[in-house]
Amino acid sequence: MSMYKLTPTFASDFEVHPKIACYRVASYHNPAAGAAEGSSGASQKAETDPRKALEQKQQDLITRLKSQTEQLNKLLVSLAPATAQKTCQKPAQTPKTTGKAPEAAGSAAPSGKLDKDAKKEARKAAKAEAVKKVGGAPAAAKGSKTSTPWTVEDDRKTWETNLTLTVNIPASLVVYPQEHLKNVTLTVKDSDLPWVRALAKVGEKRGVAFEGDVKNGAKEKKTVVKVVKGGAVAALQIEKTNVKSLQTIWKVLGMALGLFSRRAAQVLSASHQAIWLNKAEQILSGAGDLSYSTREASQFLARFDSLSSQWEVSVADIVFRSLLNTAENQPNNVETWAKKIDALIG
Repeated sequence: MSMYKLTPTFASDFEVHPKIACYRVASYHNPAAGAAEGSSGASQKAETDPRKALEQKQQDLITRLKSQTEQLNKLLVSLAPATAQKTCQKPAQTPKTTGKAPEAAGSAAPSGKLDKDAKKEARKAAKAEAVKKVGGAPAAAKGSKTSTPWTVEDDRKTWETNLTLTVNIPASLVVYPQEHLKNVTLTVKDSDLPWVRALAKVGEKRGVAFEGDVKNGAKEKKTVVKVVKGGAVAALQIEKTNVKSLQTIWKVLGMALGLFSRRAAQVLSASHQAIWLNKAEQILSGAGDLSYSTREASQFLARFDSLSSQWEVSVADIVFRSLLNTAENQPNNVETWAKKIDALIG
Protein backbone atom coordinates (compact mmCIF):
# COMPACT_ATOMS: atom_id res chain seq x y z
CA MET A 1 0.00 0.00 0.00
CA SER A 2 1.34 3.38 -0.91
CA MET A 3 1.94 6.07 1.71
CA TYR A 4 -0.48 8.52 0.08
CA LYS A 5 -2.63 8.67 -3.02
CA LEU A 6 -3.24 11.55 -5.46
CA THR A 7 -6.50 11.73 -7.39
CA PRO A 8 -6.57 13.01 -11.00
CA THR A 9 -8.40 16.22 -10.07
CA PHE A 10 -8.46 18.39 -6.95
CA ALA A 11 -10.65 21.12 -5.60
CA SER A 12 -9.24 24.66 -5.57
CA ASP A 13 -8.99 24.68 -1.76
CA PHE A 14 -7.66 21.14 -1.46
CA GLU A 15 -4.58 20.79 0.75
CA VAL A 16 -2.13 17.92 0.49
CA HIS A 17 -0.72 16.60 3.75
CA PRO A 18 1.81 13.86 2.97
CA LYS A 19 2.72 11.51 5.76
CA ILE A 20 6.03 12.03 7.52
CA ALA A 21 8.53 9.20 7.10
CA CYS A 22 9.16 7.09 10.17
CA TYR A 23 12.91 7.75 10.11
CA ARG A 24 15.28 10.71 9.66
CA VAL A 25 18.20 10.96 7.28
CA ALA A 26 21.42 12.00 8.98
CA SER A 27 22.86 15.38 7.93
CA TYR A 28 25.64 15.10 5.34
CA HIS A 29 26.83 18.71 5.91
CA ASN A 30 28.89 17.85 8.99
CA PRO A 31 29.21 14.05 9.41
CA ALA A 32 32.16 14.44 11.82
CA ALA A 33 29.97 16.24 14.35
CA GLY A 34 27.42 13.41 14.34
CA ALA A 35 30.08 10.80 15.03
CA ALA A 36 31.49 12.86 17.91
CA GLU A 37 28.11 13.42 19.57
CA GLY A 38 27.16 9.75 19.54
CA SER A 39 24.37 7.68 18.11
CA SER A 40 21.53 8.69 20.48
CA GLY A 41 18.18 9.74 19.09
CA ALA A 42 18.45 13.27 20.47
CA SER A 43 21.80 13.93 18.82
CA GLN A 44 20.58 12.64 15.47
CA LYS A 45 17.59 14.96 15.71
CA ALA A 46 19.81 17.94 16.50
CA GLU A 47 22.04 17.16 13.52
CA THR A 48 19.19 17.25 11.03
CA ASP A 49 17.70 20.51 12.32
CA PRO A 50 19.81 23.51 11.20
CA ARG A 51 18.14 25.89 13.65
CA LYS A 52 18.93 23.69 16.61
CA ALA A 53 22.45 23.23 15.34
CA LEU A 54 22.86 27.02 15.23
CA GLU A 55 21.45 27.35 18.74
CA GLN A 56 23.88 24.72 19.97
CA LYS A 57 26.79 26.63 18.44
CA GLN A 58 25.61 29.81 20.16
CA GLN A 59 25.40 28.00 23.50
CA ASP A 60 28.91 26.63 23.03
CA LEU A 61 30.18 30.14 22.27
CA ILE A 62 28.51 31.54 25.40
CA THR A 63 30.04 28.74 27.47
CA ARG A 64 33.52 29.51 26.14
CA LEU A 65 33.05 33.23 26.82
CA LYS A 66 31.99 32.49 30.40
CA SER A 67 35.04 30.28 30.88
CA GLN A 68 37.33 32.98 29.53
CA THR A 69 35.71 35.58 31.81
CA GLU A 70 36.25 33.37 34.84
CA GLN A 71 39.91 32.91 33.94
CA LEU A 72 40.35 36.66 33.59
CA ASN A 73 38.67 37.28 36.95
CA LYS A 74 40.97 34.75 38.62
CA LEU A 75 43.95 36.50 37.10
CA LEU A 76 42.76 39.86 38.40
CA VAL A 77 42.20 38.48 41.89
CA SER A 78 45.65 36.90 41.95
CA LEU A 79 47.29 40.17 40.93
CA ALA A 80 45.29 42.35 43.34
CA PRO A 81 47.28 41.72 46.60
CA ALA A 82 50.66 42.40 44.99
CA THR A 83 49.46 45.61 43.43
CA ALA A 84 47.72 46.69 46.62
CA GLN A 85 51.03 46.51 48.49
CA LYS A 86 52.66 48.80 45.92
CA THR A 87 49.78 51.25 45.95
CA CYS A 88 49.19 51.42 49.71
CA GLN A 89 52.70 51.99 50.95
CA LYS A 90 51.66 54.57 53.54
CA PRO A 91 49.61 53.09 56.38
CA ALA A 92 46.39 54.79 57.29
CA GLN A 93 46.91 57.25 60.14
CA THR A 94 44.53 56.69 63.02
CA PRO A 95 43.71 59.60 65.30
CA LYS A 96 44.96 59.45 68.85
CA THR A 97 42.38 58.22 71.29
CA THR A 98 41.61 60.20 74.42
CA GLY A 99 40.10 57.26 76.24
CA LYS A 100 36.51 57.95 75.23
CA ALA A 101 34.59 55.15 73.57
CA PRO A 102 32.54 57.36 71.15
CA GLU A 103 35.68 58.99 69.74
CA ALA A 104 37.31 55.58 69.19
CA ALA A 105 34.23 54.36 67.37
CA GLY A 106 34.22 57.49 65.20
CA SER A 107 37.86 57.00 64.22
CA ALA A 108 37.13 53.54 62.86
CA ALA A 109 34.92 54.93 60.07
CA PRO A 110 37.61 57.01 58.27
CA SER A 111 40.08 54.12 58.38
CA GLY A 112 37.47 51.82 56.85
CA LYS A 113 36.83 54.34 54.09
CA LEU A 114 40.55 54.57 53.37
CA ASP A 115 40.71 50.79 53.10
CA LYS A 116 37.89 50.77 50.54
CA ASP A 117 39.59 53.48 48.48
CA ALA A 118 42.83 51.54 48.60
CA LYS A 119 41.07 48.40 47.41
CA LYS A 120 39.48 50.31 44.53
CA GLU A 121 42.85 51.66 43.46
CA ALA A 122 44.32 48.18 43.75
CA ARG A 123 41.60 46.75 41.51
CA LYS A 124 42.18 49.44 38.89
CA ALA A 125 45.93 48.85 38.92
CA ALA A 126 45.40 45.08 38.73
CA LYS A 127 43.04 45.45 35.82
CA ALA A 128 45.48 47.64 33.92
CA GLU A 129 48.27 45.15 34.59
CA ALA A 130 46.11 42.26 33.40
CA VAL A 131 45.20 44.08 30.21
CA LYS A 132 48.87 44.77 29.58
CA LYS A 133 49.74 41.07 30.05
CA VAL A 134 46.91 39.85 27.85
CA GLY A 135 48.12 42.10 25.06
CA GLY A 136 46.03 45.22 25.28
CA ALA A 137 47.67 48.60 25.07
CA PRO A 138 47.49 50.91 28.08
CA ALA A 139 46.36 53.70 25.81
CA ALA A 140 43.24 51.71 25.01
CA ALA A 141 42.34 51.48 28.69
CA LYS A 142 42.74 55.22 29.07
CA GLY A 143 40.67 55.84 25.98
CA SER A 144 37.81 53.79 27.43
CA LYS A 145 37.54 56.11 30.41
CA THR A 146 37.32 59.33 28.42
CA SER A 147 35.58 58.64 25.13
CA THR A 148 36.39 61.08 22.34
CA PRO A 149 33.53 62.58 20.30
CA TRP A 150 32.82 61.53 16.72
CA THR A 151 34.73 63.42 14.04
CA VAL A 152 33.99 63.75 10.32
CA GLU A 153 37.07 63.54 8.12
CA ASP A 154 37.22 65.64 4.95
CA ASP A 155 38.40 63.13 2.33
CA ARG A 156 37.56 65.02 -0.85
CA LYS A 157 41.07 65.76 -2.06
CA THR A 158 43.43 63.35 -3.74
CA TRP A 159 46.74 61.85 -2.69
CA GLU A 160 48.46 64.97 -3.99
CA THR A 161 47.13 66.80 -0.93
CA ASN A 162 47.04 63.77 1.40
CA LEU A 163 43.33 63.08 0.90
CA THR A 164 41.34 60.63 -1.23
CA LEU A 165 38.76 60.87 -3.97
CA THR A 166 35.08 60.41 -3.22
CA VAL A 167 31.81 60.78 -5.10
CA ASN A 168 28.83 63.12 -4.84
CA ILE A 169 30.98 66.14 -3.99
CA PRO A 170 29.82 69.63 -4.99
CA ALA A 171 31.60 70.73 -8.14
CA SER A 172 34.13 73.55 -7.87
CA LEU A 173 36.91 75.23 -9.83
CA VAL A 174 40.41 74.29 -8.76
CA VAL A 175 42.24 77.05 -6.89
CA TYR A 176 46.00 77.05 -7.43
CA PRO A 177 48.30 80.00 -6.64
CA GLN A 178 47.92 82.52 -9.48
CA GLU A 179 50.90 83.86 -11.42
CA HIS A 180 50.69 87.55 -12.33
CA LEU A 181 51.64 88.07 -15.98
CA LYS A 182 50.92 91.82 -15.99
CA ASN A 183 50.13 92.76 -19.62
CA VAL A 184 50.02 90.12 -22.37
CA THR A 185 48.63 90.03 -25.90
CA LEU A 186 46.61 87.05 -27.17
CA THR A 187 46.15 86.69 -30.93
CA VAL A 188 43.45 84.18 -31.91
CA LYS A 189 41.41 82.90 -34.85
CA ASP A 190 37.63 82.69 -35.01
CA SER A 191 37.75 79.01 -34.01
CA ASP A 192 39.55 79.97 -30.79
CA LEU A 193 36.91 82.40 -29.55
CA PRO A 194 34.81 79.80 -27.60
CA TRP A 195 37.63 78.84 -25.24
CA VAL A 196 38.76 82.48 -24.94
CA ARG A 197 35.26 83.52 -23.84
CA ALA A 198 35.12 80.66 -21.34
CA LEU A 199 38.45 81.65 -19.78
CA ALA A 200 37.35 85.30 -19.71
CA LYS A 201 34.35 84.33 -17.54
CA VAL A 202 36.68 82.69 -15.02
CA GLY A 203 39.06 85.68 -15.20
CA GLU A 204 36.24 88.02 -14.21
CA LYS A 205 35.96 86.20 -10.86
CA ARG A 206 39.72 85.91 -10.31
CA GLY A 207 41.07 89.32 -11.21
CA VAL A 208 42.29 88.56 -14.75
CA ALA A 209 41.01 91.22 -17.14
CA PHE A 210 40.32 90.45 -20.80
CA GLU A 211 40.27 93.41 -23.16
CA GLY A 212 39.95 93.87 -26.90
CA ASP A 213 37.77 91.58 -28.98
CA VAL A 214 36.80 89.54 -25.89
CA LYS A 215 36.08 91.50 -22.72
CA ASN A 216 35.06 90.80 -19.18
CA GLY A 217 34.18 92.93 -16.18
CA ALA A 218 37.12 92.14 -13.90
CA LYS A 219 37.55 94.88 -11.30
CA GLU A 220 40.90 93.77 -9.90
CA LYS A 221 43.41 93.53 -12.73
CA LYS A 222 46.23 91.24 -11.60
CA THR A 223 46.82 90.26 -15.23
CA VAL A 224 45.55 92.02 -18.36
CA VAL A 225 45.04 89.91 -21.49
CA LYS A 226 44.49 91.91 -24.68
CA VAL A 227 42.65 89.72 -27.21
CA VAL A 228 43.30 90.45 -30.89
CA LYS A 229 41.32 88.54 -33.51
CA GLY A 230 42.52 87.85 -37.03
CA GLY A 231 45.88 86.10 -36.75
CA ALA A 232 46.86 83.16 -38.93
CA VAL A 233 47.70 81.10 -35.84
CA ALA A 234 47.05 81.56 -32.15
CA ALA A 235 49.89 83.31 -30.32
CA LEU A 236 50.56 84.76 -26.88
CA GLN A 237 52.95 87.68 -26.53
CA ILE A 238 54.55 87.94 -23.06
CA GLU A 239 56.98 90.89 -23.13
CA LYS A 240 59.56 89.75 -25.71
CA THR A 241 58.50 86.10 -25.77
CA ASN A 242 56.03 84.94 -28.42
CA VAL A 243 54.33 81.56 -27.74
CA LYS A 244 52.56 79.85 -30.65
CA SER A 245 51.73 76.47 -29.16
CA LEU A 246 48.09 76.27 -28.09
CA GLN A 247 48.88 73.79 -25.33
CA THR A 248 51.49 76.13 -23.87
CA ILE A 249 49.14 79.13 -24.20
CA TRP A 250 46.42 77.29 -22.27
CA LYS A 251 48.84 76.31 -19.53
CA VAL A 252 50.19 79.86 -19.17
CA LEU A 253 46.69 81.36 -19.03
CA GLY A 254 45.68 78.57 -16.68
CA MET A 255 48.49 79.52 -14.29
CA ALA A 256 47.35 83.15 -14.42
CA LEU A 257 43.78 82.04 -13.63
CA GLY A 258 44.80 79.54 -10.92
CA LEU A 259 43.51 76.61 -13.02
CA PHE A 260 46.89 74.97 -13.72
CA SER A 261 49.98 74.34 -11.63
CA ARG A 262 53.52 73.20 -12.42
CA ARG A 263 54.33 72.29 -8.83
CA ALA A 264 55.53 68.81 -7.95
CA ALA A 265 52.51 68.18 -5.73
CA GLN A 266 50.19 68.51 -8.74
CA VAL A 267 52.23 66.44 -11.19
CA LEU A 268 49.46 63.85 -11.67
CA SER A 269 46.86 66.49 -12.42
CA ALA A 270 49.24 68.33 -14.79
CA SER A 271 50.06 65.15 -16.72
CA HIS A 272 46.39 64.30 -17.27
CA GLN A 273 45.61 67.87 -18.31
CA ALA A 274 48.48 67.79 -20.81
CA ILE A 275 46.93 64.72 -22.49
CA TRP A 276 43.54 66.38 -22.96
CA LEU A 277 44.99 69.74 -23.97
CA ASN A 278 47.00 67.95 -26.63
CA LYS A 279 43.81 66.31 -27.94
CA ALA A 280 42.06 69.70 -27.98
CA GLU A 281 44.95 71.25 -29.93
CA GLN A 282 44.80 68.46 -32.51
CA ILE A 283 41.03 68.94 -32.90
CA LEU A 284 41.40 72.70 -33.48
CA SER A 285 44.19 72.14 -35.99
CA GLY A 286 42.12 69.56 -37.89
CA ALA A 287 44.40 66.62 -37.08
CA GLY A 288 42.12 65.13 -34.42
CA ASP A 289 38.61 63.69 -34.43
CA LEU A 290 36.21 65.37 -32.00
CA SER A 291 33.77 62.44 -31.97
CA TYR A 292 36.47 59.92 -31.10
CA SER A 293 37.97 62.18 -28.41
CA THR A 294 34.51 62.66 -26.91
CA ARG A 295 34.08 58.90 -26.56
CA GLU A 296 37.49 58.72 -24.91
CA ALA A 297 36.44 61.49 -22.53
CA SER A 298 33.27 59.57 -21.67
CA GLN A 299 35.31 56.53 -20.66
CA PHE A 300 37.68 58.69 -18.61
CA LEU A 301 34.84 60.57 -16.89
CA ALA A 302 33.29 57.25 -15.89
CA ARG A 303 36.20 56.90 -13.44
CA PHE A 304 36.99 60.52 -12.55
CA ASP A 305 35.04 63.72 -11.94
CA SER A 306 37.16 65.83 -14.30
CA LEU A 307 39.75 65.50 -17.04
CA SER A 308 42.52 66.29 -14.56
CA SER A 309 41.70 63.04 -12.66
CA GLN A 310 40.66 65.18 -9.68
CA TRP A 311 37.16 66.19 -8.59
CA GLU A 312 37.86 69.89 -9.26
CA VAL A 313 37.54 71.53 -12.67
CA SER A 314 40.78 72.70 -14.30
CA VAL A 315 41.79 74.53 -17.47
CA ALA A 316 41.71 71.29 -19.50
CA ASP A 317 38.03 70.80 -18.64
CA ILE A 318 37.11 74.35 -19.67
CA VAL A 319 39.03 74.19 -22.95
CA PHE A 320 37.70 70.76 -23.96
CA ARG A 321 34.18 71.76 -22.97
CA SER A 322 34.35 74.77 -25.33
CA LEU A 323 34.85 72.39 -28.27
CA LEU A 324 31.59 70.51 -27.69
CA ASN A 325 28.19 71.36 -29.10
CA THR A 326 25.64 70.47 -26.44
CA ALA A 327 22.81 70.79 -28.97
CA GLU A 328 24.03 67.46 -30.35
CA ASN A 329 23.63 64.18 -28.51
CA GLN A 330 26.56 63.52 -26.20
CA PRO A 331 27.41 60.50 -24.01
CA ASN A 332 25.82 60.61 -20.58
CA ASN A 333 29.11 61.13 -18.72
CA VAL A 334 30.16 63.95 -21.04
CA GLU A 335 26.76 65.64 -20.92
CA THR A 336 26.68 65.61 -17.10
CA TRP A 337 30.26 66.88 -16.94
CA ALA A 338 29.54 69.68 -19.49
CA LYS A 339 26.49 70.88 -17.51
CA LYS A 340 28.61 70.98 -14.37
CA ILE A 341 31.23 73.19 -16.05
CA ASP A 342 28.59 75.50 -17.54
CA ALA A 343 27.11 76.02 -14.07
CA LEU A 344 30.54 76.80 -12.60
CA ILE A 345 31.75 79.37 -15.11
CA GLY A 346 28.29 80.94 -15.61
